[in-house]
Amino acid sequence: MTPCDHEANELWLARFERTHGRPLRVLHIGNVANNAYLNAKILRARGIDCDVVCADYYHIMACPEWEDADFRGSIQDQFFPDWGSVDLRGFRRPAWFAQGPMRLCLAYLAARRSGKRLAAAWLDAALRARRWYTCSWRLRGLRKAMNRIRGGWLGRILGRLRRSVVWTACAGGLLLARLRRLVQPTAGGLAAIGQRASRSDAFDRRIESLIDAFAEYFPERNDHLTAGDLSRKRVAAGWWQRLLPHYDVVIGYAIEGQWPLLTGTRPYFAYEHGTIRNIPFEEDEQGRVCAMTYRAADGVFITNCDNIVAAQRLGLKNYRFIPHPVNEDLGGDRQAAEHLRGELRSRLDSDFIVFHPPRQHWEPRRHPDWEKGNDVFLRGFARFVHEANPRAGAVLVEWGQTIQASKDLLASLGVADRVLWIPPQPNVAMIRYVQACDLLADQFFLGAFGSTMPKALLHGCPAMLYLDEERHRWCFPEMPPVVNARTPEQVFEGLVRLYRDPEYAQDLIRQGRAWYAKYHSNAVIARTFLQAIREALEASTEPPLPKSGLSVEAKARETHA
Repeated sequence: MTPCDHEANELWLARFERTHGRPLRVLHIGNVANNAYLNAKILRARGIDCDVVCADYYHIMACPEWEDADFRGSIQDQFFPDWGSVDLRGFRRPAWFAQGPMRLCLAYLAARRSGKRLAAAWLDAALRARRWYTCSWRLRGLRKAMNRIRGGWLGRILGRLRRSVVWTACAGGLLLARLRRLVQPTAGGLAAIGQRASRSDAFDRRIESLIDAFAEYFPERNDHLTAGDLSRKRVAAGWWQRLLPHYDVVIGYAIEGQWPLLTGTRPYFAYEHGTIRNIPFEEDEQGRVCAMTYRAADGVFITNCDNIVAAQRLGLKNYRFIPHPVNEDLGGDRQAAEHLRGELRSRLDSDFIVFHPPRQHWEPRRHPDWEKGNDVFLRGFARFVHEANPRAGAVLVEWGQTIQASKDLLASLGVADRVLWIPPQPNVAMIRYVQACDLLADQFFLGAFGSTMPKALLHGCPAMLYLDEERHRWCFPEMPPVVNARTPEQVFEGLVRLYRDPEYAQDLIRQGRAWYAKYHSNAVIARTFLQAIREALEASTEPPLPKSGLSVEAKARETHA
């Protein structure tokens, strides 16, 4: 993006605010790895009004506390963290972040956007109560007891009784309402009936149009989008239909773009973080809906450079690269990092420490959705210990599917005593480990990177990983200055050079910081979002699902080409 483009985008944003008398509004749906939360923070810092929906997902890496709080204590369960059991040291999650059951999240944001303060406050309290019930370790016994009751004979009887009572009450209420309307029909009652019928008919028409569009977009597929794939989402789509009109743009992360797709909300973007590598090509309901979500979007943000292959395979016409967000609000505590560095060196009796934070997942089949190639690093590190530096140490994070396999491999290689295992670290603590170690070792199979390697460059730590440079040239005119290693031999050679040549390591640090500022910073991310949103809003008069499958803008590009 040229300086002229950036200036034009800023002028457009200012003009939008003057025209509408309010900032641009963007809704982010889904929050795997806190990507939506971080992107919303980046855009809000530039005056764009953003909200985030994180529905029915509580993992530590989808919580603002994990990203921004320097908390003390244990959250007990990484899938259902109990934030009430730790000292958050003054941190409070923002009101624009909604996490909990989907219907409550949507109702809360709708009330907040509609200016219904009392309703929003009540719903916010309901969300907090539901998160407490779902995640509190103190209630673990109660939840287990309730689950046993639901799964047993008493639960089945109570369930049938509840359903009978509910249906009887509903049927009675509907019968009375219908009789009342027959005796004395009102304009409001007739209008409500008409609106419900209209919404149902509109959803049915939407399903038909999506089925037709799928057949046109993917004529070579053996499977076909069906009404059954979509109709079971009817109720949830109705909830979304009431919230989405409050926003100018919607960004759906992973497969969450399905909601603006189903409601016909325009414009919307699909944001992939590994999602399109395999899921859209699976011949099942999720695969078909995911493929349609990305293909029908007004634009697609690609965070993994290698996924240009999947984008082209899907026939996407309007996609662009955007870096994974890195939390730049936290510069790290250098004094605390130096203290940790001393502790690690003392504990491992080491003069050179490598931090390897990716989850442990490696196996012979090398599945690209999960594989990290940890064994490649472990074998190269073991050789480094045996042949170059017997005092070398490594810090590994104890999470992932193959932890025991990694521990067994280290033992067989004779270097288990040179490794320190630590639990998953929140962002504040992870930054301290990055700054305390001599090298960050990322992944060694896929050839791509997420936010871990850029975080190392930002905080002044050399990085090692396997980088498929050819796949990254469409994203970066200049490759990141890293130690590129794909095999145990290359890992060994890279470790030896870094250990024996401190000047080389310092040069990597200087180049890394400069590269990050130029190609990966939050300023770059904000400019990319704004450019895409501007283009989408300016072209939003075109039909949602053009018969040709191409947007007007894409047609113009092809004609020009």
